[in-house]
Amino acid sequence: MDCPYRIHAPHTEEGWQALALLELCAGQVKLAQSVAVGLDLNAWLAAAGAQDYNPHAMTLLFPAAERGLVTALNAHST
Repeated sequence: MDCPYRIHAPHTEEGWQALALLELCAGQVKLAQSVAVGLDLNAWLAAAGAQDYNPHAMTLLFPAAERGLVTALNAHST
């Protein structure tokens, strides 16, 4: 599968699903003083349920996905 994220491409189906959820939930970033501080877990789980993804797997993957997104957003804002 050709992926624009080749270096950090997911290795599992759940990883691909988490990446899809990041794209779906990109507008649900929590900000504090114009700095990204997190992602809305409720929006993440609602989107996972709507896509019929495994909620347990998505809950376990959430912290890493959130950390990566926040780090990337804040790196671009400086």
